Amino acid sequence: MVRPGAEMPNAHPGSFPVYRAERFGEVICTLGESPVWDPSSDTVTWVDSARSRVHQIHIASGAVKAFEFPLSISAIAQTSEGQFVASTSRGFATITIQEDDARISFGIGPHLATGWRMNDGACDRQGRYWSGSMAPDTSAPDGWATMFSLEGPRGVMERGGRYRTQNGLAWSSSGRTMYVSDSHRTNPHVMAYDFDCDSGEVSNGRLFADQTGLLGGRPDGAAMDADDCYWIAASDTGRLLRLTPEGKVDAAIELDVPNPTNLCFLGPNLDTVFITTLKPGGTGPGGNIYIAKIPYQGQIAPLFAGASQLEFPNTELGLRLPDDICVNPKPAE
Repeated sequence: MVRPGAEMPNAHPGSFPVYRAERFGEVICTLGESPVWDPSSDTVTWVDSARSRVHQIHIASGAVKAFEFPLSISAIAQTSEGQFVASTSRGFATITIQEDDARISFGIGPHLATGWRMNDGACDRQGRYWSGSMAPDTSAPDGWATMFSLEGPRGVMERGGRYRTQNGLAWSSSGRTMYVSDSHRTNPHVMAYDFDCDSGEVSNGRLFADQTGLLGGRPDGAAMDADDCYWIAASDTGRLLRLTPEGKVDAAIELDVPNPTNLCFLGPNLDTVFITTLKPGGTGPGGNIYIAKIPYQGQIAPLFAGASQLEFPNTELGLRLPDDICVNPKPAE
């Protein structure tokens, strides 16, 4: 067996190193997304957006727990108060998890049309939470979505943009460059924008990477490392790609399933990558979580600031699931 993070010989001779990711634990999702590492508890929390679930795993022990909620959740980020801010089918929300109890508060907006939902989400360096909307039919003539931000005490701000399937949100270390992808099959690509840290205004959009630059992949979730390189889950290729600030691939992580969806960095040196995946159609290979050790240092995702300054009018409880309900079934003896 190749150890996690081991460089794969002859994978891309003379091109760039490729590191191996290995399956971690037995949790299985239909559409794993948006992993967040909390260094204070050494836990990673992520969502199964296809099943309205939030999972949490303790890295050292492997202990897992999961909650199911009455609305779809597609992305999360940690708040400075220890909660999570979330993108949902009812707009922005906050999620609180305490031992075996969880609750979700929502209703602040944006107020989406029937069938619409929020998709990928992440915080900028100033603590605003950003997320794009998503149509029920992303290929429809009116299926173009837009971007929103949430901040306290200003609340929800519409930020514009034009996306079919918004993904890949990340910011450079300075906060002055914003990256966002569109993973729709008609034109998968990543854009870079100038970003005004004070106002949150976005300008000067330019192509950062197209599907050729992504080696045939569709760009899904993303994260930045300490070298200001952009790591992107290249769906359909079974790889995560490391793109330099110039948009060139200089390293990759390879999985044994085709559809990685998102990632975060963890560990004392932030040199371990936690990866979520998709199980196509709910039956194909994938859905597990993976880890890889790499010779690069990542960054901890920025926290959402201002949750205590916002009022969410509706609250629902999450259902604590049995510990074995979300794991791979054991083979029959």
